[in-house]
Amino acid sequence: MFFGKKRSSLLMVGLLCCTLLSQIFLQNTAYAENSDEASPSLLNNAEQLNQIATSLYRNALDYNLSAVREDIGDLTRQVERFSFDGLTTVEGMHALTETIVEVKEATASVQAASDSLQHASAKLRLAVDSLAHPDKPLWLQYYKIMKEDLSSIEQKVMNEPGTDITAAYSELESHYETIRPAAIIRRPPYEIERFDSWMSYLKGLTMSNGAKGQDILDAVKQGDEFANALFGKEKDATAFVPFAAGPEPWAANLFLGSAIVAVLAYVGYRKYRGNHQSYF
Repeated sequence: MFFGKKRSSLLMVGLLCCTLLSQIFLQNTAYAENSDEASPSLLNNAEQLNQIATSLYRNALDYNLSAVREDIGDLTRQVERFSFDGLTTVEGMHALTETIVEVKEATASVQAASDSLQHASAKLRLAVDSLAHPDKPLWLQYYKIMKEDLSSIEQKVMNEPGTDITAAYSELESHYETIRPAAIIRRPPYEIERFDSWMSYLKGLTMSNGAKGQDILDAVKQGDEFANALFGKEKDATAFVPFAAGPEPWAANLFLGSAIVAVLAYVGYRKYRGNHQSYF
């Protein structure tokens, strides 16, 4: 009977230890796959793309169509030879190429619209910058702008009940569309899809004559939370995040896992001692 209890206790501790260690290993593997730093050569190539995109944007502001077309041609040739492995996802690559096509379309006519060209070139510049500077991309600067857009909609609904907020929504939509390709390059797909769905919902409310002010305010509050998540500024981060998400997260996970395993092993040992002493 003693040996049966002994084996059961040790087996339970062993299974718990294996489960915890397996979980830690899988977490570390997933983290490594998602957080591998791009090689210096990849970053160098991305920086070359960034220089071309910056030049294109400046030429678009000057409405220098011939220079813009030359830049977009150079950028296209570079991207065709470019490897995105380690820099972004398939969705990010698709967003970048779509933006390149948008700039090409904006420059297709002899008298291209200045506003559409500038908007498309701004999107492209932010997207390429997001590739080249994963730690501090320029598109994150739009956080304050979009929060002000949300606040503007909220103030109009609260202070001017029944007023048309279509123009205020259009400002928010324009700013979001500007950063969207850059955000796709860096953020998880579900965050983009969630914000897209929310934008569609808010647009429906702004276009509906029967929409209640409280419904719009509730939607804006939800959008405020989604914006925080999109820009990586969640307010509900736990106290363990700075430790577990530091320079060496795998070490933090291993430390915590080892501590738990040690406690379980000690408990199993004490139980074994208790059983042993009770029989002898």
